[in-house]
Amino acid sequence: MFRKPKQTIAPLPKPPTEAQMLEDLQLFHETRPPMKHAVDETIPTLSEESSMDDWWKTFEISLQHHEQFQSLMSNVDLLKKTLQQTQDELQAACEEIQSQIDQDLEKLRATMKD
Repeated sequence: MFRKPKQTIAPLPKPPTEAQMLEDLQLFHETRPPMKHAVDETIPTLSEESSMDDWWKTFEISLQHHEQFQSLMSNVDLLKKTLQQTQDELQAACEEIQSQIDQDLEKLRATMKD
C-alpha cells in the first residue's frame, strides 16, 4: 500500500564543483578565438597635408569597422532575444513543475487524512 513508486524521471545532475567551474573557465580562455581589434595599423594618420587617397582609405576602413560593429550589435540583439525566450521557457517549466508538486502534495495530504 505504501510502497515507494518507481522513479520515472531521471535524477537531476549534480552541480559542478568549484574546481570544475575554474577548469571550464580556464578552458574558455584558452580556446576562444582571439578578438579582432577595431584599430587597424594600416589606418594613416590624417592631417591637412594628407592626400585624397589617405582620406578615402581612412573612410573605407572606418566604414568597414562600422559595418562590423553593426553586425556585432545585431548578433548581440539576437542572442538577447534567444536568451529571453529561453528564460521564459524555463520559467514556464518551473511553474509547471511547481504546480505538479503542489497537486501531488494535495493528493498526499488527502491520502494521509483518510
